[in-house]
Amino acid sequence: MKIIGPIAGIGSRLRPFTLSKPKAFISVAGKTVLDHILLKFTDTFNKDTELILIVGYKKRQIISYLKEHDYNQLFKLKFIEQIPRGYKDEVPYYWGLGEAIYLTKNSFEEEQIVNHEENKRKGALIFLGDMIPIDDYSYLLYRYYESDIDGIITVMKVPKEEASSYGVVIVDQNNLIQKLVEKPEYFVSDLAIAGIYAFSHDTMQALYKNIKKYLDKRTEDSKEIYLTESLQDLVDQGYKIAAVELKKGILDFGRPSEVLSGNRFLLEQYSTKKEEFQQKGIQVEKSWLKNPIHIGKGVKIVNSVIGPHVSIGDNSIIQDSIISNSIIEQEASLKKVITDSSIVGSNVNINGIIKDSLIIGDKSVY
Repeated sequence: MKIIGPIAGIGSRLRPFTLSKPKAFISVAGKTVLDHILLKFTDTFNKDTELILIVGYKKRQIISYLKEHDYNQLFKLKFIEQIPRGYKDEVPYYWGLGEAIYLTKNSFEEEQIVNHEENKRKGALIFLGDMIPIDDYSYLLYRYYESDIDGIITVMKVPKEEASSYGVVIVDQNNLIQKLVEKPEYFVSDLAIAGIYAFSHDTMQALYKNIKKYLDKRTEDSKEIYLTESLQDLVDQGYKIAAVELKKGILDFGRPSEVLSGNRFLLEQYSTKKEEFQQKGIQVEKSWLKNPIHIGKGVKIVNSVIGPHVSIGDNSIIQDSIISNSIIEQEASLKKVITDSSIVGSNVNINGIIKDSLIIGDKSVY
């Protein structure tokens, strides 16, 4: 099985952070979102797994980072560029998720596969660059391999009043998907698409053909090419696609509030211990630290109260401050800051402020 990750988008909902980096590079609990996603794969997939990343916005930054951090030792890395549809205020925009998936077509040779097991094994798992399932991938793949189906789409239950904000699915008594609806105007289902898919080889071939129909019809005035329509076509063509509910849910990092809630969850799983301070070069003077927290290498904390649920990036300095439920990225300098529920980017300098819910992008002075 190959892994496909479309990460070309600009992440407009995470501005100003995505002005200087791709959305998958937002830091939570000491790692980028992309780190968390890829390292979770290593628990289930072996080292010869091909990882195909569709890159666009900040593509050089992504490619360099993955190679410098030895991800080519964990996967067979392959990068495919999604060309911008156009530019607005010098910022690129793209044809969407449908086109991104279609660009991987040449990675899957058309071939006759008789054995159903081999058909599934030569398929693909697709993930989105701002979502991490809390459930293990082994649970999802078990449902994929052990059922007489052609593919799975992960779903999660959402409150009825919020269902119109999601793409949702309608299923039969066997959890086979009958209909997919993108942001329905009225309530039809509380099963929201959770952004992880697995399809057999033959199903992927059919999906490519379906997407191509929409790509061939596009004009300059067309909207971006969504994946939902092509998935509905699969269902209408008789492919058995099961909805697999994520019992533990998913971490969505598409908005600042979701980044903070994801940070809280991940910190609950692991917090920096005092025994690690010397090894990581962490200096703490006259300060009170409330777990769970993450403290990066070379961090200095003086006369401050930090935590709970605070992540501090490498080589940052915090002085005379009170900070809770926040993310401070690397090489930031905060002095006389009192804040809660804030996200502060890299190389930021803040002096003398009392304010909650700060959103400050990289290389800012405040």
